[in-house]
Amino acid sequence: MINAATINNVYNKFATLSADSDLVLDRNLNALMMFALDSDHMDFDGDRLTFAQGAGPLQSVEIERIIGADDLGSHMAIVLPASIILVNKQTGAVSVSFAE
Repeated sequence: MINAATINNVYNKFATLSADSDLVLDRNLNALMMFALDSDHMDFDGDRLTFAQGAGPLQSVEIERIIGADDLGSHMAIVLPASIILVNKQTGAVSVSFAE
């Protein structure tokens, strides 16, 4: 179950990494790339990650803004500087949680 504590842990995990940390290993972007390639719910579109179920500002995000990714079981968490985008793996539904 995704709750406030889970979201805070994920955000803190990536927000405290140094700027020179490895993008693939430390920030877990390899898992995000593999999920996006295997999923019908998101796709890489040039320098953006585009969501099939997203709308308006949740339609896509620039890849350079992503500071980390975490597999939460039923959701993929995409960590941005001030928020986390949660993508439901089964339905593709997109939701946002803002950092506290």
